[in-house]
This record gives sequence, C-alpha cells and structure tokens, in this order.
Amino acid sequence: MTVCALVLVGLTFGPLNAPAQTSAKQASMVGTWKMDLTKSSSGSEPAAKAVTLAILTDTPKSSSWRVEVVNAKGESNSFSWSGPVDGSLQPVKGPKGDVLLQESLSRDKDGAVLRHGEAPDGSSFDGRATLSADGNTITDVVTSKTKDGKTTKETHVYQRVTAAK
Repeated sequence: MTVCALVLVGLTFGPLNAPAQTSAKQASMVGTWKMDLTKSSSGSEPAAKAVTLAILTDTPKSSSWRVEVVNAKGESNSFSWSGPVDGSLQPVKGPKGDVLLQESLSRDKDGAVLRHGEAPDGSSFDGRATLSADGNTITDVVTSKTKDGKTTKETHVYQRVTAAK
C-alpha cells in the first residue's frame, strides 16, 4: 500500500488526525469520527467508501488512534498509532501488528496538529489537522510525496459521531 493510500485513511488519520489537548479551551478529540466523503478530496488516489477514526487518547503528552477503512474496491482494513506528541516517529501498525510506516505528531503555536510520516519505500507525507470551534469537525490537509518526488495534496474532513464518556 502506498503512503498516499495510507494517508487517505487518516494518518491520516491521522487523523488524523489525533491531536492532543493542549489547554482547557481545546475540546478533547477522544471519540469516534467519520470521514465526510463529500467534503474530502483524495488527490490522485481512488476515494475510500468509508473511513472511521477512533481517537482513543488525547492528552498534552500522548495520543493514540485507530482507523478503519473501506477502500474503493470495498476491502476493509485497519491501522493504529500510539505515542508521544513530541515530533518523534512512532510506528503505524496494521491489523496484525505489522509496521507499515513511521508517523510523528506535534503541535504548532496555534494548536493545530502537525503530522509527518515516512514509509519504507522512501515516500512521505506532512499534514496539518485543525479542530473546528464547535469541536465537531476535524480538517486535515495533507501533502504526500512519492519516492521520486511527485506531490499530491489531500483534504480529509471528519465529523464527530460520538464523544468519550
């Protein structure tokens, strides 16, 4: 699977895609999110049929997420990430624990989540995810770069389905 395809699913996801809370003003992102396919763009990759992002941990120091994707062919897959929000690369794992790529999370001065990913094939991505003022929409703008230098820009929009209890 290419890094572009992995980004689509929210490494998106990473969301995607999983920012850490930095102040009392920032709403927690823990909960379940669905990608709004009508508001999202996947660049040159085929659009997914469904993407569900579960943000499991959202603290100032750590974050974790899991994403489930139904791709354009109707095939299901899942990915997960867990680690510190300090810019250090941590593994993105497939459903059997296999390492697919490395991803880091950090925050900029405005509180947006900055993501960087590197795949074994030499491709990479950089993303910037923001949370809406009402705490119900994540917008993740991602630029992917293939190993031969071709770039693609994608925008992933997630709507909150459930919040943590």
